[in-house]
Amino acid sequence: MANNQKSEIVDKYIDAQTGPFTKRTLARQIVRENPGIFDNSQMEKEIDTVRLMIRYRTGSAGESNRCSAERGGSLRTEFIREEMKPSDYMKEFLNKGIKQGSDVWELPKHHRKILLLSDLHIPYHHLPAIETALDYGFKEGADGIYINGDLIDFAKISRWAKDPHKPDTQVEIDMVREFLEGLAGLGLPIYFKLGNHEDRWNAYLLQNAPDLYDLDVLQIRNVLGLADLGIEVIQSRQRARFGKLSVLHGHEFGQSIFSPVNPARGLFLRAKSSVIAGHNHQTSSHHENDLNGSGTACFSTGCLCDLTPDYRPFAYTKWNHGAALIDTYEDGTYSVDNFRIIDGKIYG
Repeated sequence: MANNQKSEIVDKYIDAQTGPFTKRTLARQIVRENPGIFDNSQMEKEIDTVRLMIRYRTGSAGESNRCSAERGGSLRTEFIREEMKPSDYMKEFLNKGIKQGSDVWELPKHHRKILLLSDLHIPYHHLPAIETALDYGFKEGADGIYINGDLIDFAKISRWAKDPHKPDTQVEIDMVREFLEGLAGLGLPIYFKLGNHEDRWNAYLLQNAPDLYDLDVLQIRNVLGLADLGIEVIQSRQRARFGKLSVLHGHEFGQSIFSPVNPARGLFLRAKSSVIAGHNHQTSSHHENDLNGSGTACFSTGCLCDLTPDYRPFAYTKWNHGAALIDTYEDGTYSVDNFRIIDGKIYG
């Protein structure tokens, strides 16, 4: 009679389920909520028994165990391995997981030559270098512009000491908007990858106004007017890909390649694949083949900002002006013109 009563209770709980459920969790609930029927003094053993009853009634207890019960035998209480595929419950559980990171952003396939500009740091940009890069890109037939991070400096909201004489944040934002409006007027599609200096905006909000962090009007794409100009945004930690070439700002690897002798080799040691990045303000390249003859090419680009900032007046000893033109082909291959800019002239 007790077994029949237990079975009726188990059936009642199973019938009450409206979606996928875990059998052990349901078994634990049944035992806890019916102490007069189930032996709470041997909680885990009783839970195992109820779990097997649930498995039998939901068709997952195994054929031999089912036949034994149908012949009047008792359910085996040892663990019975279920089929090696996700149950309906597990599929539902996995769908509820929190995905971290972003999908890889792919350069639209119709592009054949992209002008890649990095590290303008407006309002500390170097206008002659920017004009030289743009003129060269148009002369060579660029069909798109990719801003590879650190377009704006956001000096006043950084974690570093603030110089009260520097332009305030509104001035920086207004100058970036003016620059982007002019750039959009050139008629080419523009893509904007957020760098570590753009990250300063979200970091400041989280630190000083977390309740406003999710307001749409305060999202960086709206603050800088990117949406109004039809500029597509690539997120700060998101990897972009131009065919077989990965494109990063460079801060994604943290401090591990912050100031190497050769930034491109630093990229190779971290990425182990072909990649181009800015961030280090230094033009460099590194190429290696494996034993099968497959080649890996890594590049770091120069910057388009002032080479003698107040906080680092001799930065020019390592920094240089530069940008890159990237040709992409239908089979995913590419070629990189990682050029330097010196006194308004292009050097390969």
